[in-house]
Amino acid sequence: MTRRILLTVAASALVLIAGSRSAQAQSLSVADFKIPFDFVVHGKTYTAGQYSLSANMEGSVLTLQPLGTKGAGALLPVETRLGERKQVSEPELIFDKVGGKLYLSELFVPGEDGYLVMSTKGTHTHESVKGAKKKS
Repeated sequence: MTRRILLTVAASALVLIAGSRSAQAQSLSVADFKIPFDFVVHGKTYTAGQYSLSANMEGSVLTLQPLGTKGAGALLPVETRLGERKQVSEPELIFDKVGGKLYLSELFVPGEDGYLVMSTKGTHTHESVKGAKKKS
């Protein structure tokens, strides 16, 4: 009986590992950014630093990952895709500034529709950060 349980657990672990690797393989590298200020994503504050953003194949989820550290990243569900508000030559992040805090809200990549990950209903201003598109 114990052997059967052990084999079931081992098989389940292999399925999970294989599934996570295939999900990683289905993400597209988008851009790296040097963000010079602290910012908020889904209620969690991230410190200024180097970050990588990637999108899944469907464009429905972005992944934010700190570079050079083992800090935790974040999954950002995309609320909607955005038409280019202006033509950009390099990737650009848009942050909504509310009450002195900056909230990651949009990503624009040259030649693609943008990504809206958070919309702010009240009065706010914007800060933008340019990035470098990853080479595929």
